[in-house]
Amino acid sequence: MTEVAYSKTKLEHLTGYIISHLNTNVLNNKIDAWQENGKLIISGEDRGNDGILICYWRYRAVIRIEEFPHQLLNPYNLFALIACWLSDFDSERDEEEDMDDPDLSVDVLSHAIADVSVELDLMEPVEMIPDPLGMISYRGKTYRVQSVPVDTAEEAELVNETAD
Repeated sequence: MTEVAYSKTKLEHLTGYIISHLNTNVLNNKIDAWQENGKLIISGEDRGNDGILICYWRYRAVIRIEEFPHQLLNPYNLFALIACWLSDFDSERDEEEDMDDPDLSVDVLSHAIADVSVELDLMEPVEMIPDPLGMISYRGKTYRVQSVPVDTAEEAELVNETAD
């Protein structure tokens, strides 16, 4: 059996990004994230190297932070982190259809704490590569789910020819 490194979803990456950048123990066991209202957008695009982008997985991502200490930690820090992550790690969302800006909800529980909910649409490619031991049959071949390797040129030669 071929071992494949697990790649984090955008939601897992965003959640980890928030936790690591807030750098505080107040979020321990108080942050949860999940996907809902998923939809498959079928593609079948040839990605080269015999790989196929079979579909996109589009979903509503929800991140919920309980008892966020809004008096000790300005919530704008959280808002800025989300905006920066989207700009750095999901910049193609502007080119995709109906990828609205995140929705935020703040439920103030007391002078010191509030429950914060962030909801946003995310979309991820689902790619496959040939594998004789793979579990997916498609158009007469067997595949496994994995990102398609991208070939990158290591050298290039530029030629500048002048007309006589």
